[in-house]
Amino acid sequence: MPLVPCIDKERASLLQKHGISLETIDPVGAAVVGCNLRHPLPEEVRVALEDEMANRGFLVFRGQGVLSGDEQVSASGLWGARRCHSTHGVHPRAPNRHIFRVSNDSSVGIHGVGPQWHNDGSFNRDVFSHATYHAVKVPEHGGATFFAHQGAAFDSLSPAERERWQRLVSINSTSGVLHPVVHDHPRSGRRSVFLHLGM
Repeated sequence: MPLVPCIDKERASLLQKHGISLETIDPVGAAVVGCNLRHPLPEEVRVALEDEMANRGFLVFRGQGVLSGDEQVSASGLWGARRCHSTHGVHPRAPNRHIFRVSNDSSVGIHGVGPQWHNDGSFNRDVFSHATYHAVKVPEHGGATFFAHQGAAFDSLSPAERERWQRLVSINSTSGVLHPVVHDHPRSGRRSVFLHLGM
């Protein structure tokens, strides 16, 4: 079995009935095509997408255009987000106070956030169920943001490393909050790592 599971065929079939398709992003993630986040989603579609997020690690919703601040907050709310959680504050150009606007240009967004490997929200005791990003402009080449499948990371450890890592905690340097380095994913139940080196 591959470390990152393939797209679930039953979920893909259900989504196709609603005009939505899933495309694999290698090595982790999936692209969602035909889903307009400006409109309410049927509950079975919302649940299938949430399950596929847990399965593949993350989803990219293609073809959304530029969402307004309110539209982005509404879309984030489909999977639990209700407000901005930030230790960095709200940038003056954020289109909604619940949007944490990040940029490599400090006049446009908050600069220098999360320069090391981290899990978003590790400064909270109750970590984020999901993190939503609305990338308006991305680098044509390069860029320094990477995503990893937490379950695949755990599975890639040797049995001795797994046993050791399950006894470790990660400490957030900003808040001092502790998190087990290994946990069971709340949606998939898969053993996963929660490793925080930055912020």
